[in-house]
Amino acid sequence: MKILVDLTYVGPYPTTGLANYAFNLLHGLDECGVRDSVLLLTEEGQAETFRERIPGYRNVEIRTGFLPFLPFTRRWLHNSALDDIIRSEGIDLFLSPYIYDRSLTTRRVPSLGVIHDTYEFTKPQNPLIRWRFNFGAKKAANSFSRIEAISNTTREEIMALGGISTPVEVIYDSIVSGADPRSRRRPEVPYILDVNTMSVQKNAITLLKAFNEIKDRIPHSLVFKGGDTPYWRETMLPYIEENGLADRVHLIDRRLSAAEMDTLMLNADLFVTPSEMEGFGMTPIEAAFAGVPVICNALPALLESTRGLMRYYSPSRDHEALAREMLQLLEHPEEVDTEGIAAELKAEYSTRRQGERFIEKIEELTGKKF
Repeated sequence: MKILVDLTYVGPYPTTGLANYAFNLLHGLDECGVRDSVLLLTEEGQAETFRERIPGYRNVEIRTGFLPFLPFTRRWLHNSALDDIIRSEGIDLFLSPYIYDRSLTTRRVPSLGVIHDTYEFTKPQNPLIRWRFNFGAKKAANSFSRIEAISNTTREEIMALGGISTPVEVIYDSIVSGADPRSRRRPEVPYILDVNTMSVQKNAITLLKAFNEIKDRIPHSLVFKGGDTPYWRETMLPYIEENGLADRVHLIDRRLSAAEMDTLMLNADLFVTPSEMEGFGMTPIEAAFAGVPVICNALPALLESTRGLMRYYSPSRDHEALAREMLQLLEHPEEVDTEGIAAELKAEYSTRRQGERFIEKIEELTGKKF
């Protein structure tokens, strides 16, 4: 048995959630003892980018591109080159950790791909750009033998899109964290934390408003880990300035190492995610791994991925409801069994467990054993 894993989508800066998904999956396959049966497909000149994150894997390079303004042509332009690699390397299955409009596909062997969420299919934007993504991504999806969603909620959203005929199943994401609650150090100024993209669908403004409601009753700062985006500048900053919060609310927009992220999580008194759009929702689980109490918007995907173990609020933009939950947990953190929650989530979302689920699916599709 030999599988080819497409990492050409990752690019030269492998720090995104989509890149981490692939790396975690590869760690899981390694833990299951099948690393020597896996070949990585990487964009020409980028193999070294991955060596530190996923050592020991062999790779083969391909050089790809697409016609101007037609990103979905990437698949058609390089189908022959991909099939040549599959044939010469004796590949039994092609695995794509991310299906999108530029995905490489093949009909030569069975193939398995992952859709993480449906945001790109539906997000408000130029209708022509949205059509272009839908056309390319759905064509790609229908070229796979099987699709895996990262949650049941995402599966339901995929099925509701229409135009995707490939069977869709679910294999949950895996999560890796080096945060050890025993290493927690209380900072000079305690803080509440949110880690997410700074965009309208992540709904950070509701958390900001909730913080403003309780700021005079707590000593905490509010820390956002995200980008200095138009949403931050046009929505968040004006509210911060109007309400005199500049010395209490902080944005960390630089890249943090894994160790720095672990420290940021560990030392928070509370983690809050008011997001209105998630395919899975890694960050609240990472916070729980660090032993931090968590409050989530009662979004179906978050309720599913966090297994109902966190505190939740609803409706998503009710900042007063969120403020009440925040104050309750800040004043009574003992109400949360952080150790028990972390143990349950770590068992469910280990890389090994994810690897085992993929191996089972790969063996089913190929009719072969590793």
